[in-house]
Amino acid sequence: MEENKAEKKTAEMKISGTTCASCSATIENALRGIDGISQANVNLGTETASIEYNPAETKLTDLELAVEDAGYGVLRERVALKVGGMVCATCVSTVEDALRDLEGVSDVNVNPC
Repeated sequence: MEENKAEKKTAEMKISGTTCASCSATIENALRGIDGISQANVNLGTETASIEYNPAETKLTDLELAVEDAGYGVLRERVALKVGGMVCATCVSTVEDALRDLEGVSDVNVNPC
């Protein structure tokens, strides 16, 4: 019988509000309580959480919510991309839809100018 195993992924999140080993343990426990998490480690020095998870069982937003529900913040990065060749509203919509489909993207705003 063939098992249906999804590939494990690793996510790294920048966390705010950690001040001690107890904070790290609290975040790790919150993350490990989510289905599909095989490993969760918080580095207090860099304020980052490294999480190994099964994307068939959980989403990045679930990880962020667990950290926030534990009382800590998740720092999100902003990226600006220059995309050429857009000439109409359909181009804008196509680019926005493609970016929204990427894992880890929480918001998209395309300006055709």
